Amino acid sequence: MLNRAFVLLVLVAGATSPAAAPQPSPHSRFILANGARLYVADWGGTGPLLLFLPGFGNGAHIFDGLAPAFTDRFHVAALTPRGFPPSSAPDSGYTIAQLAADVRVVLDSLGADRAVLAGHSISGAVITRFAIDYPNRVIAAVYLDGAYDFGESYRRSRKPRAIRGPPATADTLSTAFRAWRQRYPDWDAIREQDSHMWDIDSAEIARRQALVTPLADEVRSTPHEVWRVRAPALVVCPIGSMERSFGWLTRDSTRWQTAQQVAREFGAEKRAVCEKAAHQLPRGHLLVLEGGHYVFLDQREAVVR
Repeated sequence: MLNRAFVLLVLVAGATSPAAAPQPSPHSRFILANGARLYVADWGGTGPLLLFLPGFGNGAHIFDGLAPAFTDRFHVAALTPRGFPPSSAPDSGYTIAQLAADVRVVLDSLGADRAVLAGHSISGAVITRFAIDYPNRVIAAVYLDGAYDFGESYRRSRKPRAIRGPPATADTLSTAFRAWRQRYPDWDAIREQDSHMWDIDSAEIARRQALVTPLADEVRSTPHEVWRVRAPALVVCPIGSMERSFGWLTRDSTRWQTAQQVAREFGAEKRAVCEKAAHQLPRGHLLVLEGGHYVFLDQREAVVR
């Protein structure tokens, strides 16, 4: 759990929880850190700092639906890393170690000696680096689908599979397809709001994308050393169900049996990856949820609990 003692909890839920309405932070600020001007959204609250770190391409406001749930026990904030708007994009500093050093400056600026760090996706690598470089400043780590080895995950995602998502020829007007999209949306008000961070000049977008690409390259080519994290750590692991992945198919489809087999294989692979990460963490605990990569949006209530 995020706001109580860490316990071992394995839960598979069958349905997607409704996305919470966005609650933009009442306060925001820019913090100067190692040559960058970093955007920080701040929901306030009383208690230790809980700092959210977004995945690649997202910003602080991807947590607008999640962060307010913790203000009764934490001072809650979220950071948009260097290179991603509205934070500035200096010409250098795009390494995981530098992003961890930026987090240290944010903690200093917010007056926090220690913090709980909760990161989505690639920010899991930033949390790990921070915990290695500044071990005495981490109360706990929360990995939102971000504790695995990113290189292994990338290579696994490139493996040929008999079936993946809906083909271009899928009948998007069919009853089955529309029901599937309604139950498992890949877009919502929070993602829409967060996406507006990229409402900037196209040339600037291209410049920023070139700057931040080395971050993705680094995590794919460097082992994720979670075993070096000494703080309590919660691994939130989403595993997509057959219905989430292939619900656009009907049982009379010739691809139904193939889809079931692929879903079972992928689920087993993902569970093994998450169990490995949780086992490697000296004080790791595992939470398995039915969900997609944005598990904190798909299963908000379960993640909050």
